[in-house]
Amino acid sequence: MYSDKKIVQSLGVILKAKSIFNIIISPGSRNAPIIIHFTQHKDFKTYSIVDERCAGFFALGIAQQIRKPVVVSCTSGSSVVNYYPAVTEAFFQNIPLVLVTADRPKEIIDIFEGQSIYQENIFQKHVEASVQLTEDESKSGIWYNDRLMNESINKCIIKNKPIHINIPFSEPLYGTTNHLQVKPKIIKTIPVKNYVEICDYKKEQYVWKKYGKKMILLGLYYTEKNTEKILRKLSLDPSVVIFTEKTSSHAYGKNFFSCIDQLIFNMNLKEWINFKPHILLTIGINIISKKIKILLRKSPPIYHWHIGEHNGKYPDTYYKLTTYWPINPGLFLKIFYYNNITSVPYSDYKKKWEKLRKEKMKKHKFFLKKEKSFSDLNVLFFVFKSIPNHTILQLGNSMIIRYYQLFNEKKYSIKSYCNRGTSGIDGSVSTAIGSATIRKKIVTLIVGDLSFFYDSNALWNNYIPKNFRIILINNGGGNIFKFISEKKLPEKIFHFFETKHIFSAEKICEMYHWKYEEISDFYTLKNSLSCFWKKSNQPCLLEINTKTSNNDKILKKYLSYLS
Repeated sequence: MYSDKKIVQSLGVILKAKSIFNIIISPGSRNAPIIIHFTQHKDFKTYSIVDERCAGFFALGIAQQIRKPVVVSCTSGSSVVNYYPAVTEAFFQNIPLVLVTADRPKEIIDIFEGQSIYQENIFQKHVEASVQLTEDESKSGIWYNDRLMNESINKCIIKNKPIHINIPFSEPLYGTTNHLQVKPKIIKTIPVKNYVEICDYKKEQYVWKKYGKKMILLGLYYTEKNTEKILRKLSLDPSVVIFTEKTSSHAYGKNFFSCIDQLIFNMNLKEWINFKPHILLTIGINIISKKIKILLRKSPPIYHWHIGEHNGKYPDTYYKLTTYWPINPGLFLKIFYYNNITSVPYSDYKKKWEKLRKEKMKKHKFFLKKEKSFSDLNVLFFVFKSIPNHTILQLGNSMIIRYYQLFNEKKYSIKSYCNRGTSGIDGSVSTAIGSATIRKKIVTLIVGDLSFFYDSNALWNNYIPKNFRIILINNGGGNIFKFISEKKLPEKIFHFFETKHIFSAEKICEMYHWKYEEISDFYTLKNSLSCFWKKSNQPCLLEINTKTSNNDKILKKYLSYLS
């Protein structure tokens, strides 16, 4: 059984031809043709998520894992706008989503018809393409719709960006047919991958060989295996240091420097002179470390090269960009590395950083051994150390990811993700659940209290696997704001930053039939974590209560001790 709307039939054929099979649907009436068609179509995997904001991030979590487009579809009106947080995150994180929104017929917009808003081009600059289809089922109308759907979905695939398809539907909406009445043309777009091979690198290769202090800095980036392999080879060069963040996905190696803030948080500009690179080569986006950005901006390198496909945007993050290659980093590094790039003059650059890392790590271990408080710092250090191999780790904003940046407890088999495209707290839980539904491995979300409660509707769906785990750090509010605040503010004002509360997740877990445990001491924490990831009959949430600790003061004390 299919919808009798030819426009929906064509959409189904085009999506199937482009191997897009995951469809997340939020309930409604105007999108009835989409619901009828895709839920009855054996080639598609459909999910029903009531809250459109959660649905958008749920789709993002799936697309993040499979690196293919995922469809999200809803009815007309405000439900469309609820996609916006996930759309912006997907846009800046380079995750492909196909937004299919049902709309009222164009002629009844602006005549006070219910559930009607201006949906055409509603996402503006935050989508790679936005198309308004027509209800015209003539030969030319069908050709027009098919062309727009092909073009926009191809852009989604090639650019790894969200796109928006807005479809007006007139009543009746629930008509069906047993046979497809369309055979749309499938238009392919073949991406050009050999651009890197025709580039002239002679000048850059000369510069690379000339200088003895090179830094490769990786931000949010889904590393390909070939890229990681070449980065590991480059890390053997004594003139090269490779800095990674926890959002650099799979880029990990024993010669990589993965705790940037632990190394440089207390470094002043005078000290930085001895460590700053001649050449900065950046890959990826949205560096978390505020300190590395400050140092590179105030005392920049001679050259800043950036590699990556950013749709015409120039990533001049450090105000010193000299060369930008809008190409695949893996292809670039392959050509660059295998052209005798490694023959460089004597350099002790990496040795300097290794010496500094050894000093900081010694202090780091001593402080954590000495500090006995049940604080965010100590708790998270123990939690991260306890995560089993081959786990997919989802991290909340903003406290959790910043603490994780301080720890070198990363196991190479653990893949970590965080919504740092726009760095909001609004979809961390939904994203993690989306990723858990598509992966057989254990997915663990470590999240702060405000992020969790903000997105607690994410638990309202029927697709959460039994091996999904949440570790909730409840410090009674946004404690991170106490740390990042530039000066001490009166309590009356600060309340609006921190948002203190007395809530726990117990009743939420009870409502959704989750296994729940609350912990407020190390003895119980150790015992609970020892069996937390074992097979269970329901998803589990471990709430760690650190409300009584002076978390901001302990973190400041720790960072001060590292200096």
